[in-house]
Amino acid sequence: MALTKNDPLADLVALEAEEDRRAQEALRCYRPHKQMPFHTATANELILSGGKRSGKTTGAASEFASRVLGVPIHGPHNRKIKPKWPVSIPSDTHLYFVIGWDIDHIGQTIYRKLFEPGLFRIIKDKATGRWRTYNPADEYDAARYKQSRPAQPLIPERLIDTSKAVKGFVWENSGARNFSQVFLKNGAVICAFPSSAKHPKQGDAVSGIWIDEDIQYPGHLKEWQDRLTDKNGWLIWSVWPHAKNYALCELLDRADEVRDDPKPPVQHFQLAMSENPFIPKEHKRLALGRMGSEEEIARRDRGDLLLDTLNMYDYIPGVHLIKPHETSVCPTPTMPSEVIQNVWSQHGIFPREWTRYLAVDPSHTRTAVVFGVVPPPEWEGQQVGDMLIIEDELVLKKCSAATLAEHIKDIVLGRNYESFIMDQQIGRQTRVGTDRTVFEIYSEELGKHNIRSRLTSNNFIPGCNVSTTRYNAVREMMALSRYGCPRLLLIESKTWNIQREFNTYRKKQLYMGGEETILDEPANPRKHDCMAATEYLCAHVNPLFATGTAYTQPSAYGAGGSPAYQKAQKILEKRRAKEEGYVHLGPGAVATI
Repeated sequence: MALTKNDPLADLVALEAEEDRRAQEALRCYRPHKQMPFHTATANELILSGGKRSGKTTGAASEFASRVLGVPIHGPHNRKIKPKWPVSIPSDTHLYFVIGWDIDHIGQTIYRKLFEPGLFRIIKDKATGRWRTYNPADEYDAARYKQSRPAQPLIPERLIDTSKAVKGFVWENSGARNFSQVFLKNGAVICAFPSSAKHPKQGDAVSGIWIDEDIQYPGHLKEWQDRLTDKNGWLIWSVWPHAKNYALCELLDRADEVRDDPKPPVQHFQLAMSENPFIPKEHKRLALGRMGSEEEIARRDRGDLLLDTLNMYDYIPGVHLIKPHETSVCPTPTMPSEVIQNVWSQHGIFPREWTRYLAVDPSHTRTAVVFGVVPPPEWEGQQVGDMLIIEDELVLKKCSAATLAEHIKDIVLGRNYESFIMDQQIGRQTRVGTDRTVFEIYSEELGKHNIRSRLTSNNFIPGCNVSTTRYNAVREMMALSRYGCPRLLLIESKTWNIQREFNTYRKKQLYMGGEETILDEPANPRKHDCMAATEYLCAHVNPLFATGTAYTQPSAYGAGGSPAYQKAQKILEKRRAKEEGYVHLGPGAVATI
């Protein structure tokens, strides 16, 4: 502001007024709560999802403005959050994108959040005398509502270069506040455009992108991401998730995959309306009551991504997972799954005489092996029926056939394997520099370690190459049987990769002419090797259930079965010679009938 030399008192008053006006700017008053992990994250790509009124747009808009302006955000205890990204200076222009659903979203939401007062209300703190965020959920603030006022804009007019364009803005429709560009005094240029454009915006390298809510052409995301490469730029996406947006689904999958990395390149943070400290408790209670069902609460309160229509398989952890009992075993199991749970709880392993299968999905980058076991139709007087249990998994990156065999041998040792299955499309290929097939190379390595099955020795049965047959086999086995439980179960503590892939294995979506088509095939099968191996296994075993040959009697393995089986048979023969009609095998006194 310009000062005068004639009236120092007036200048002082003007300075104080300007200082107070700046203190009311939203970026200076904003104090994050549940958004703190989002603001302190270091990943280049950040997703901030949440339900309605959860605070996601306020958090994302504040982070965007902070990065563009170079004004740091302060935490709840007034501690400065150190900026992580370089900002523009007048001699080094930085280009930024803001992307909305359509042109009206630019004027009604983006412009309003960044350039108009009222992103939230502020009030002077009685203790410090400074402006801070007004909290209507706080009874003391609520009583002082008339003393509160709208916060000044995140990007105030004093920081806009009004010498360019029309007072700093290039308008598509000035009346509707639909802008396409805005120039800032620090050299930054913010370009706004709708996601409804059929072709993604082309041009120079971009320093940062903020996407608010859903986008109409998910395929554009990769083009926008490519624009960040030269500047090592960043992406922020604030969204109430939509299942039809496969680009968002893939980004969320990536965040889940690298969640435990020390420096993940993409991170996801989720907010809930019910946890927003700026909404009164009674208002939240009424809002949750209006939502009604748990599914609606998941969508509107937490912003959960409901993918029932997109998931390849109906995987339900509470139905398909086997874990040990917390205290004691179920004394009177009523379902086959409870019989299996009892066995697992008592021993932490299944009997070696049960029939086993092994399925391999080999790859140059990531090889997956799934180990399945089929119990006898009846176990200890309890009906089991047809059941396939995934008892183990193996995932190896960039491993050779020899390395795979080394890892497999300790898992299969001493167990009755009926057959080995491998993806036939890859199995029949020949490796560079040799005329041997992948089948032959892997079989040779298994043979070196004496890893053999009853039907295939150290060789492989080619896996079913009809994809629909594989998908249907998995679905049939995951559906509830006449016994009230599925025929496909997973051991919880042994199948973490399979469980994760079940949650991210989704159907392919096509967008043509603005219309969405969902196909019955996986969107990205290359990232789901465990799913492929599971499909080959189920497609092989499922028909065997129909013929009653999935389970093989232990006596079929070798000369009289395994040593344990042979010993059990000798005990049984002795019992039969001494007692008529009753056999006791195990600890404890022999009961009489």
